[in-house]
Amino acid sequence: MNMEINNTKAANRSGILKLALVLALISASTPALAQSNNEVSFYLQGSFSELGYEALGQKSKLENGFGLGAKYAYYFSENWSLGTGAEFQYMEGSIFVPAIQGAFMTQDAEADAFEFRYQADNFSENQKVYFLNIPLQIQYESLGLTRFYAAAGVKVGLGLASEYNTYATSLETSGYYPQYDVELTDPEFAGFGEFGAVNNAKSELDLKTNFVAHLESGVKFMLENRQSLYMGIFLDYGLNDIKPDTSGQRLVDYNAQNPTEFAFGSVLFSRNDMNSEPYVDEVRTLAIGLKVQYAFQF
Repeated sequence: MNMEINNTKAANRSGILKLALVLALISASTPALAQSNNEVSFYLQGSFSELGYEALGQKSKLENGFGLGAKYAYYFSENWSLGTGAEFQYMEGSIFVPAIQGAFMTQDAEADAFEFRYQADNFSENQKVYFLNIPLQIQYESLGLTRFYAAAGVKVGLGLASEYNTYATSLETSGYYPQYDVELTDPEFAGFGEFGAVNNAKSELDLKTNFVAHLESGVKFMLENRQSLYMGIFLDYGLNDIKPDTSGQRLVDYNAQNPTEFAFGSVLFSRNDMNSEPYVDEVRTLAIGLKVQYAFQF
């Protein structure tokens, strides 16, 4: 009888130990599963970028760009997550036009009306733009130590700063006085003649808020201690026109008080003096490149 009681007690102790072990495993695994729902990451991206537009039959060119950012993602399943964060993005744009001509009526220092005529040769303009992007994207990834991932979403780009620089190898000007039916190609102090290179100092662009479609794909390598490394490619395509909202300035203006001081405006917000139409209809951003991202889950 005592032996049966002892066996029963031993069986009970064994059952209790097994139950305790199961409960311990469950309690240990539950926080681990909960912790894996959150991911914080930091990334760096290098790209070719452009402010996409067309002026005088010439298209803007791809230039260099880069970005860096931080992201938070919430995993609502093993494969799917939703993320947001903050991103600093730098983009460049440029255009080259062999020759730009224009003419408009104005007045000289003596208040005589005349038509100011000009031709700028080998005109080029470079733009630099800095955005603060707020992304929202959904991501799918496979399982395993080496995972395929794909992400899509949108970004709202707030302009932090922007600038442009214009240059022409030469500028030739003249003044036509219809009341005298004469065209003056000199004197230079009056702003008429052949001038050398004209380089405009950096000036501010007033670009609109940028809305961007974002696509990304690559490989995610799972590391120790819930860390991971992403390597992929991405595409950012501007959805809206961010051209400055201006009335249309002149690309080259005549200053009667200082006729020899020439400076170019930007083709992004200037009008064509030959037909009074803007040089550029719309401006959209484009960036494509590589992205490296370090992440950890908790």
